[in-house]
Amino acid sequence: MHRSDDSSVPIDYVIIQKIIAAVLVGYLLGSIPFALIAARLRGVDIFSTGSQMAGTANVFWNVGHRTGTLVFIGDVAKGSAAVIIAQLLDVSSLLVLLAGGAAIFGHWKSLFAGFRGGDGMAALMGVTLAVIPSMALLGIATGFAVILVTRRSIWRSSWGIAACFAVLIGLSLYYKVDQEMVLGLTGLAGFVLVRSTIARRRSIDLPGEEEILLDLELDIDLDADADLGPAAPENR
Repeated sequence: MHRSDDSSVPIDYVIIQKIIAAVLVGYLLGSIPFALIAARLRGVDIFSTGSQMAGTANVFWNVGHRTGTLVFIGDVAKGSAAVIIAQLLDVSSLLVLLAGGAAIFGHWKSLFAGFRGGDGMAALMGVTLAVIPSMALLGIATGFAVILVTRRSIWRSSWGIAACFAVLIGLSLYYKVDQEMVLGLTGLAGFVLVRSTIARRRSIDLPGEEEILLDLELDIDLDADADLGPAAPENR
């Protein structure tokens, strides 16, 4: 006589529905094209400018520093919001990263921008802040410091993200906290870096990228001149 096997784990459809909802909301939030909207308000087609990506850096250098800062805040906020909404839906631990990943994917392939977008670094930053806020602050501060040091390179954002996550990994290993979360976030960061690297390589030959570096050098030179004050008249 055969006994029925009742040892199988029942499927919790409520949890599955919550995860699907969190992922969909995350994707829609990530799809909000702040860079595209901000650039259009300034009369600029962001997909025909600079790196041709709808991201913070392209807006910052080709549209305006203030506009780029606002886009950065918006992109960070949508990454954080995706995770926070998933947490409010009681999506547990590592599964909230699915919502964060969906937000990043939405930034890459925006539903509202013809499935185009940016590299997702600011959105990744927002996801990281929402998941591990205390460690993220130190990691992000380190990343910004590296970006400033490497500001003449078109790879500055990639170096900054790499430095940020190196700090997060080091902190999680040293203090033995949030190791699984940091591992999951590092996986997301890896995808973002790969996509960013591919996009940057494609855009290296674009005139806009050269303009970005020239504008950056000009800004640095102008700042240096401003610090020195007005030049003294020449004696003849």
